[in-house]
Amino acid sequence: MNGEEYEYRGTVFLVECKEHINRVAGPGSRNYIIRGIISYGAEVHFPGSVDGDPVTSFLPMSDTNEKIIYPGIKKLRLPEWLGRFAERNDIFPDLERLEVDPENRIFTTDGKMLFRDSGRELCLSLSAGSGNETVTVPYNVIRLGPSAFSGSRCREIIFENAWIEACDTSFDRSEWLELQGPTAYVGNMLYKVTTGNGKRISVSIREGTERINKNAFSAIGDGVRIRVCIPEGMELPGLTDALICTLRKRGKGLITISRDDGKTELPVPSSLDTYGTELLREVIDLGSGSFDEVFMQITGRREKLDYALFISSGVQKVNKDIYLQEIGRNEEETVRRAVEILGEERLCRLIKYKYIGKEAFLKILPELQEKGMVSAAAKVLIMI
Repeated sequence: MNGEEYEYRGTVFLVECKEHINRVAGPGSRNYIIRGIISYGAEVHFPGSVDGDPVTSFLPMSDTNEKIIYPGIKKLRLPEWLGRFAERNDIFPDLERLEVDPENRIFTTDGKMLFRDSGRELCLSLSAGSGNETVTVPYNVIRLGPSAFSGSRCREIIFENAWIEACDTSFDRSEWLELQGPTAYVGNMLYKVTTGNGKRISVSIREGTERINKNAFSAIGDGVRIRVCIPEGMELPGLTDALICTLRKRGKGLITISRDDGKTELPVPSSLDTYGTELLREVIDLGSGSFDEVFMQITGRREKLDYALFISSGVQKVNKDIYLQEIGRNEEETVRRAVEILGEERLCRLIKYKYIGKEAFLKILPELQEKGMVSAAAKVLIMI
């Protein structure tokens, strides 16, 4: 490995000199990177400079694939110019105290955690190495960095700020995440859903949930049946994005969006709320084969009509003849729903393939145009 040994306050470091523009040291400055700690005691102070040039980074490297760890270090002090720090909680598994030079413009600490952005981002929770410790993330922290709790052994974390954001990797290999069970919440956000080896999973969104992580379902395997149950009346920003993100990554499977009315779980057809509408449009645009099924059961005439519109779009083929009968019962209502759900372009497709009669569309066309639901060009497209 490139570098030279440098001793500072009883600790021998492996350091590497760099000559380039550095955002901490300034344009054209020579600066040093700490590439390893060769020998040390219980207390380690990183040098502020080497031969008069600032130490700006701690980025340990190894000639082997073994994970770099430094057990036995109880106290660590970071110097003024250090602006990059290896973000892995398990590098210092026995660390009890962290200090940062008060002149450092990048990092701050409360002695237990390492912060950036004036305390608004938690980089590392170095105190999270203890399995029996409860870690409290302060209210002023608004986001968790990519490795905030990665590899940590703490089992309980309190988030004082319910609106805190978290990266998809903030809890990688952490015991806290493993202990959360099928669903993990960070503040008021549904953070991640896991399924183990099962082929079916039902996710009941808990009361008080305000949002959902875009990659909340990323750990769910291909072909797993997912049922998402939302409390009646709850709006959940991010759910559509999360389901669409899952849809893009997986093959065939089943996703069901349900509402809980306090007595039973009722499936919500695609047109009845924002989540379903956006998901339906995305499914149609992705083409056939994206879903084996969409809803386990359909109750009520309006719901059957909405489902009929979905399967007749060419995406879903199951029970097609049965649901086409629903369309034929009231074609004028079907046209209104199709415009509302799918827009005029997909409506024209349905008429072109004779799923909906042209006459029904022309009959209510003035009404639809008056409401601004279709353009004048739609009539031309239908008449061709």
